[in-house]
Amino acid sequence: LPEPGPGATQRPAGSVANIAAIALPSVVTIKVSGGSEGSATGSGFVLDGKGHVLTNNHVVQGGVNGDIEVVLSNGDTEKATIVGRDASYDLAVLKIARTDLTPLQLGRSDRVVVGDQVIAVGAPLGLDQTVTTGIVSALNRPVTPGDPGEASYINAIQTDAAINPGNSG
Repeated sequence: LPEPGPGATQRPAGSVANIAAIALPSVVTIKVSGGSEGSATGSGFVLDGKGHVLTNNHVVQGGVNGDIEVVLSNGDTEKATIVGRDASYDLAVLKIARTDLTPLQLGRSDRVVVGDQVIAVGAPLGLDQTVTTGIVSALNRPVTPGDPGEASYINAIQTDAAINPGNSG
């Protein structure tokens, strides 16, 4: 008999498996070919139904003069362009020519407390559709994203969920 795919079986609302099944269609893998600047991979998520994808600036900065591809959860690959980016917050918005996407539902970070459970979904080490769990370890941690010369101090949420290169975004 055929095996059901990941997240295809019913799980209780609020379970990690249920949340992952809801989130995974919105999570994308980003592949950057920057020519002389090398290549990079990372993660991102569908921001809206107009083809906008949110990721980290450090994921796509090498693609400013190169190529950026977004791999959707179903395996489709789309060329992307950078719509905007901000090194100080380490954010970038990409645009792809698709409108049949499922935007990720966002929560309110001002309601997060230490000890809350968290789920990280992304493409660590190039392994797309990876899910890890943990807890919020601390709030308002100073972080300097990107290159050491790019000073920024983001009040980040610290987690103990496994985050590896490629989870960025």
